[in-house]
Amino acid sequence: MWEKNRLRVQLNSYKGLLGILPALLFMLFFFIGGSFHALYLSIGSSHQISLLGEEDLLWAYKELRNPSFFQSIAVSVGIAAAVAVLSGIIGLLTAIFLATKSARWKWLHIIFQLPIGIPHLLAAYLLIQVFMQSGWYSRIAYYFGWIDKLEEFPVLVHDEWGIGVLLAYMWKEVPFIVLLIYPFILKLISDWRDQARALGSTFSQTVRWVIIPILLPMWVGGMWVVFAFALGAYEIPALIASTSFGSIPVEAFHEYSQFGLERQPIAIAMNVVLAVISLLVGSLLIYMQMDWYKRGRRVW
Repeated sequence: MWEKNRLRVQLNSYKGLLGILPALLFMLFFFIGGSFHALYLSIGSSHQISLLGEEDLLWAYKELRNPSFFQSIAVSVGIAAAVAVLSGIIGLLTAIFLATKSARWKWLHIIFQLPIGIPHLLAAYLLIQVFMQSGWYSRIAYYFGWIDKLEEFPVLVHDEWGIGVLLAYMWKEVPFIVLLIYPFILKLISDWRDQARALGSTFSQTVRWVIIPILLPMWVGGMWVVFAFALGAYEIPALIASTSFGSIPVEAFHEYSQFGLERQPIAIAMNVVLAVISLLVGSLLIYMQMDWYKRGRRVW
């Protein structure tokens, strides 16, 4: 009887973990299995190893040791980091604004949720129709006489700086950040408003010293999700970026689909490099978060 009670107490203490265990095992099975399978394919099959020799086991990764690939890594990481940081900052400010106006403008929060239901492929197509030099905005500018011809409209699609890629990603990822942190900001404001007023704190001081320190791990985690997604996404760079942009997912797709089976390990090796970069950035953020907890959650 005592053993049964002890077992029941242990099960109750791990009830939360047992509740997510099936989904966790499912995710780990496919994630770990897919990762090892990708590593195996990027290293090369047994037939390729027998032909190339064991010293060429990592031939796909040796093919990537060239300046153009390192430049593509810099471009892809830079765009993903810019998307994550800008989406995080704009999303945080937007969520705070919506939380303060939620009592009067409930419809505004619904409007910010609409882009989430639009696929990235469709978002890229809509942005092309809006921002290209013969798109809606250029025609509106030409109609009002702001430009003399359509070619004078700024190049925002297929541009060399990736401005169109940034706009397309931010149109999708800012609502994601808002949806992630808005309920918690709303609850924090309702819980801490009276205490802040009693201590003579303004709303900006409450946001700076209370809301952001409590919300920081979730906010940074959301930006890391955006970074990892933008780093490995294919649709938006393929449709909006210029051909000389050098996005690794686009180059990997071309290697996989256009140059024969012997080039497919190189395409998979490119994706493995992106996955390692995402993992390293996530591990660095976890380490910084642990150090942040040790310092007493001090932000400023």
